[in-house]
Amino acid sequence: GTAELKHGRVCMLAVLGYIAPETYRFGYDIAPGVSTYDIPNGVAAIDYIPALGWAQIIFFIGAVDYWGVLGDFDFGKPDLGDKEEERKLQELQHGRLAMLAFLELLRHDSQNLVKPGFDGLDTLITGFPFLYN
Repeated sequence: GTAELKHGRVCMLAVLGYIAPETYRFGYDIAPGVSTYDIPNGVAAIDYIPALGWAQIIFFIGAVDYWGVLGDFDFGKPDLGDKEEERKLQELQHGRLAMLAFLELLRHDSQNLVKPGFDGLDTLITGFPFLYN
């Protein structure tokens, strides 16, 4: 349904947002004296976000959900023709996979926060060591 599609889209972005800071930081201050370089990745970052930052995040998510600010635009939509139903099914399936992937990233990171190095690995992304060079 619609809720599953919305949650799938959020999780697709969440997986990217979980992995991207592992490899790249923009290097700006999110608050006076708090650089993105100083904030750890994943679950450990929760304690480093200032209270006003959390307020902004919660307000923005609430505004988007309530008013639909990021609504449905005609600009940039591809004309899929007879493949539209197939693409909708693919998006739903990718969203389901992203929901599982995000939960696994969260579980792995939380376990690593409690017991560092529990899996004998130093990084979250282990299959691509060149990302950390």
